[in-house]
Amino acid sequence: MYTGENGYITRPELKDKMKEAVEACIELGLYVIIDWHILSDNDPNMYMEEAKIFFAEMAQLYANYPNVIYEICNEPNGVDVTWNDDIKPYAEELISVIRQYDRDNVILVGTGTWSQDVHHAADHPLQGDHIMYVAHFYAGTHGQELREKIIYALDKGVAIFVSEWGTTLASGDGGVFTQESDVWLNFLYEKGISWVNWNLSDRVEDSAVLLPGAAPEGNWSDKDLTPSGAYVRSKLREIN
Repeated sequence: MYTGENGYITRPELKDKMKEAVEACIELGLYVIIDWHILSDNDPNMYMEEAKIFFAEMAQLYANYPNVIYEICNEPNGVDVTWNDDIKPYAEELISVIRQYDRDNVILVGTGTWSQDVHHAADHPLQGDHIMYVAHFYAGTHGQELREKIIYALDKGVAIFVSEWGTTLASGDGGVFTQESDVWLNFLYEKGISWVNWNLSDRVEDSAVLLPGAAPEGNWSDKDLTPSGAYVRSKLREIN
């Protein structure tokens, strides 16, 4: 659920379409992340009150479904947005709201610098159970330096979840970096870190799974997949 970018803040009716997706995942027995997708609104506090109302409703609706995960701020960013001063206080407020209705489901908390500064969160973690800290990476842009931050955070005893990664540059383009993606996925498997790939769409973008014009109803074949989509599907099949 994008907040800006012509998203929820200006078009709250989008929430109904999101609920359709959540309920379809519940019916199919899939994990589903309800993602408050901040981006251009770099400080999550910008729309805190709207977020509290939104997640109060989501927690009341889906507390009894253990496959529902709440991601309360996608990618905090900007030099003035820090863990201690901005992100952590916001997370404390949102976690309190969710836990009024849902004591158990996982809550994902974005970290600074587009969800890369997991080490800062590990130094000053939140109180409570079933909280995980988010790391995002793009294989063509981010490498060992970010993996070291994740190792540091794990050594501090916090839980990490990769709720967005791509096979490309951080722009979403620049080709598919399969060797670098292999290094990342092997690292995540070794550390027991779950991941979600960006993105299942037919955008004209190298990180997209589908070629432009792929059928919106699904039932895709090999010819509908981009190189990134074919790579990610092969990795999912290896897991199973």
